[in-house]
Amino acid sequence: MPIRFAPARNAAISPLARILKRGPLKLAANDHDRIIPEMRNTTEDALRHFAVHGLRAAKVALGNASAAAAAAHDEDYRYWLGICRELDAPAAARFEAGRSLAETRLLG
Repeated sequence: MPIRFAPARNAAISPLARILKRGPLKLAANDHDRIIPEMRNTTEDALRHFAVHGLRAAKVALGNASAAAAAAHDEDYRYWLGICRELDAPAAARFEAGRSLAETRLLG
């Protein structure tokens, strides 16, 4: 089996060689400086909650909302539902709809 020599590629025509030839990437500029001070408290709390619980943060927030509702702590229930709404709005809407349906059955 013959061995063939392949000459080095020209950086002007090779996409891979162009990527390897580039210097280090520049850091992205933070263009959110004006937005962060205006951030709602629930958004900041939701981000902190997500940092602690990761991808299951919405499920944990729903569990906390459910526990608060069962204990009749309305303020805590609204807080945790707001956190869940920031993380996963459809899940919060389903939870709230299910809870209101259950309340309607109990009251009606």
